[in-house]
Amino acid sequence: MLRHGIRNIYLLLFAIVISLSFSWLQSDQGGPKLDEVNTIAITKASFLFQFARSNDWPNDKKQGNFRIGIQGNTALYNLLVEKYAGQSIGSQMLEVVEIDDSVLMSEFIHVLYTESEGDELLQLIEYTAEKPIMVVTSVDADSAMPEGAVVNFVVQTSRIRYELDMENALKRGLIVGNRILSWAITR
Repeated sequence: MLRHGIRNIYLLLFAIVISLSFSWLQSDQGGPKLDEVNTIAITKASFLFQFARSNDWPNDKKQGNFRIGIQGNTALYNLLVEKYAGQSIGSQMLEVVEIDDSVLMSEFIHVLYTESEGDELLQLIEYTAEKPIMVVTSVDADSAMPEGAVVNFVVQTSRIRYELDMENALKRGLIVGNRILSWAITR
């Protein structure tokens, strides 16, 4: 009887090992793996939070909640809400909002992350051009940084980095902190 029980345990362990091995082999197919996608979102979330903490906005934008708006990336939005919402940015409470056209029109957003491209991105940048909004894009590293954006995320040697357009930041009335300047890449 004892021998039969041990045999069943070995069979169960063998089945678990085979099952895990099969799952691992299936996950090794093309495309980004879940961990890579999560790592990208975690890195972007951390940078967005640092942009909020390390830069300065005009005094009239230092009341109410400090808003980071996310357009086009629900995973990033959820991660920011889970990890950073409710923390303080100076004397303001951090609020993370998912952006659609109605939200963008009705609330001021301090940092706006968008994955829009083409005409949609141009319209968004045009709409925010005269406002102290840090527009953050995520355009391919081989493309030029979008005109009017302040920050652009790029993948460089398998790492998420960012470009910074100081001229656009100054036009928008934003004061970029030294830490953000030192982490930026230049082309």
